[in-house]
Amino acid sequence: MKTIKEIKDHFSIEEIKLLIEIVRGRQDFDIMETAIKDFYSDEINIFSFDGKEKLHEDVRETLLEKLEFDFEMGGII
Repeated sequence: MKTIKEIKDHFSIEEIKLLIEIVRGRQDFDIMETAIKDFYSDEINIFSFDGKEKLHEDVRETLLEKLEFDFEMGGII
């Protein structure tokens, strides 16, 4: 779990707005995929998912769930 401070330290206000849109399903995950993976790299080993399409979707889903949870706990959404 990431704190609101960690989120605000890592992402700009504009990026946070985009992330909110991604969590709400209004923007595509691909827009911020690399930044989200970098942010959660200490919590999830994306390289353990060996590049298969289904596993790639699992990584996306896991990252989106983490992002949504952290944003809800931090009071951002």
